[in-house]
Amino acid sequence: MADETHGLAGEIRASIVSDQFDLSGYTEARVKDLVVAAFSTPLTAPKEMVRFTFLVGGGKLVRARYDEDLPKWVAAALRAIGYAEDRSAAETFDSQGTFKQQHDTGQNLKYVIIYPRVACSTSTSGKDEAVILVDPKSPQYIMCAADLEAFKTKFGQKISSWRQSKRLLKILQDNNEQVRAIEAKLCTGAPLTPLEQCVYDGNSGANEEKIAWLQGEIRKYVDEGRLTASEKLELQASLEASLKTVDEKIAEAIAADKPKKAEKLQEMKVEALARKAAAEKINPIQLRLRYGDEVVRLRLLLLPLIELEKKGRSMSLTMDDLTILRDKPDIEEDIVKLETASRGWFEEEEDFQARCAFEANTARIRFEGKNKKGANGKSGTGAASKGSGATWSTVAAGTGGKKVASSGPTKKTSEGIGFAAAFGASLNSD
Repeated sequence: MADETHGLAGEIRASIVSDQFDLSGYTEARVKDLVVAAFSTPLTAPKEMVRFTFLVGGGKLVRARYDEDLPKWVAAALRAIGYAEDRSAAETFDSQGTFKQQHDTGQNLKYVIIYPRVACSTSTSGKDEAVILVDPKSPQYIMCAADLEAFKTKFGQKISSWRQSKRLLKILQDNNEQVRAIEAKLCTGAPLTPLEQCVYDGNSGANEEKIAWLQGEIRKYVDEGRLTASEKLELQASLEASLKTVDEKIAEAIAADKPKKAEKLQEMKVEALARKAAAEKINPIQLRLRYGDEVVRLRLLLLPLIELEKKGRSMSLTMDDLTILRDKPDIEEDIVKLETASRGWFEEEEDFQARCAFEANTARIRFEGKNKKGANGKSGTGAASKGSGATWSTVAAGTGGKKVASSGPTKKTSEGIGFAAAFGASLNSD
């Protein structure tokens, strides 16, 4: 199986024209192996920009050949090697390192289209090579290039957790060190490489101010108790490691007969113990998707269709049943779009999938509760509850989240069932 995966990766890397491949039967591990082998480095064979289309699912006739999570696996593997989802991507050099998902409603097939990085784009100048390595459309580049006010605005729009903020801080700190090294090189009169020039030109010069402001925001997450359960554990582990380090330094100071240093370190230890005690009292929050309410609403429409589809495995469905089931692929596509639009910058796949799973479980609980009440002759809850505007909650599911569309069912259109109604043109402009 590994040989087959590497064989397909070799076929992709040797291709000089755009091509299409079928990923039927692929597991998550095989997807990761394929994506890393085929796309982690620029393709050298093509002499012009190419795209690769992967068939990852479809309607009833082909559904059994593809795992329902296959599109998510492909997207996650691509993000892990630095690719970004871009619905406006095209077969041009400026779309290198991007991908998009597509649903052919005519044939009822699902695709992931990948626009790989290609070495031929560097043939004109060294500057093109730098663009390959420094993507001006990437979140990292945008946040490093932004001035302080633009940085704060983007932070509010794209960052929603302590862990995301910590990752952004590391990016800024690394970029700051890189810029300092470039400035030192300039002082010697040495010429910059294309990559160094691209990094230097793309820096706003406000790294110090952004770092100081971001550190304050990170402290607010802790002070206000806005940590998830896994973030709380991470913070506690970090504080334990800090205390251990301080104890070691205190012992060293005492051994070296440096009482003043030992006294300062003792003060640091007291502060660290206070932070540890405060962290232990934090009641973890559940961080929701930005469009969680709409995702829950659509899943409440989807779950009865899944039950109906299961029914079709043991008995024949009526024409009315089959007509109703035609909406299922569109609802599923809308859910994926809303989940993707809810993904924050610098959010790891594990955190993102945990938030998606929470919304799915919320819908399942409401659906089962409605059926149980219906069986007892009582009315059910129906659709998702109206949100309060928050994107996290410390109580039961469904009490927070932004509302982006009406709570009633949306009419099916060529753009999907709920996604277009939820966003209009605003998502594309963002």
